[in-house]
Amino acid sequence: MILKMFKNTAIIYVISQQEIVSLYKRFCQLDRNAKGFISADEFLSVPEFAMNPLSQRLLKMVDGLNFKDFVIFLSAFNPKASMPQKIELDAVFIIYHEM
Repeated sequence: MILKMFKNTAIIYVISQQEIVSLYKRFCQLDRNAKGFISADEFLSVPEFAMNPLSQRLLKMVDGLNFKDFVIFLSAFNPKASMPQKIELDAVFIIYHEM
């Protein structure tokens, strides 16, 4: 079910199936109330992201993240992503939230 969410996005080229499963486990840890949504504050409780000015800036555009948003958001930080992929993923994230 989780992988079906990403079939039509560029994200599948950047993140492996195993990484998506690991991210889902991490998302569930951050989603302490099991509401399927993490707030910007919950996300920024992870020190690596709290210290990153880009993550703070991007999170100002949204109230929080569902799992798909979480994966797209983190893809921009994936070292395997090329610069064009990162730009495309950032655009997907921004456009998705303007809808």
